[in-house]
Amino acid sequence: MGDGVETCPKCGKLNAFPSEGDSSSRETMDRVVADATRAARDLTAAAARLTDRLGKKMQAAADDPKGTATRAARRVAHDLDSAREEIEKALKDL
Repeated sequence: MGDGVETCPKCGKLNAFPSEGDSSSRETMDRVVADATRAARDLTAAAARLTDRLGKKMQAAADDPKGTATRAARRVAHDLDSAREEIEKALKDL
């Protein structure tokens, strides 16, 4: 096949990754690396936002201990769930 898509010699399935000699293989690899780098940056940014939010909420709980700990724990659990969703989205974008 001249378009860089080949079939597996064993099973006959289409191979979406071009062979090493194909001129588009470098472009494909560059795109994969760029996508992975972007996803890693997104994950790092999400983790930094989560850390900042958690620090602020824990400080607020320490400053006002009357029932605040339970409310803060609930907010932290919510923030962790939100961070998980952000991380899952970033991974799906890969």
